[in-house]
Amino acid sequence: MVDAEIPFARLISVSDDVMPGEFLLSGREHSIGRSPLCDVVIPRNNISRIHARIVREGPRYLIHDAGSANGTFVNGQPISGPHLLRNYDEIGLGAPGVALHFLDPDPTVVTSSRLRLDERTQTFFLGSQPLSLPPNQFRLLNHLYRHMGDLCTREACSEAVWGRDYDPGMDAEALDKAVSGLRSALRRIEDDAAGLLQTRRGMGYVLLPALPAAAQP
Repeated sequence: MVDAEIPFARLISVSDDVMPGEFLLSGREHSIGRSPLCDVVIPRNNISRIHARIVREGPRYLIHDAGSANGTFVNGQPISGPHLLRNYDEIGLGAPGVALHFLDPDPTVVTSSRLRLDERTQTFFLGSQPLSLPPNQFRLLNHLYRHMGDLCTREACSEAVWGRDYDPGMDAEALDKAVSGLRSALRRIEDDAAGLLQTRRGMGYVLLPALPAAAQP
């Protein structure tokens, strides 16, 4: 059963070959792909038969790539794991171009992040204080920052840090050390800032734009 009091989000197509033109995400899970059995059908050669799935978790919607050949994109960026959809997100299937718009009737306003990256100097700042990070920690934070609010798997984090496929035997301990070191660097500037980097046990990590309300001083 689905909670009737929570309003449903919608997918809006941006081209005539996406059917239907508007789809209400009223179930727990919906499929998108080339197959006519999908809930949203996009009959293009670069779209897999079952390309992506959108899963509803309470009031939130997460999009998952379903092992497609050409990838799933949100706002022009490929996703590598479950991606939390936000109001007006642009979804691309098989290419970064927009196929669908996600519309949330009850969006959550996300506060500005306490972290920022100075692109010119490639330096992270927490508030007004620069973070001094060794290369591995910088690459890890850069990956998490560019996917802020999304679940980043250990495999994706490892690939971002070392530029190769994740090897559990070689990389697991080194990744744990990089995460621990990054938390320590955040904590050195603000005692509670380490809480911005959350562990999702057995899955990966999420960098929050702000501390959860319960953790605010």
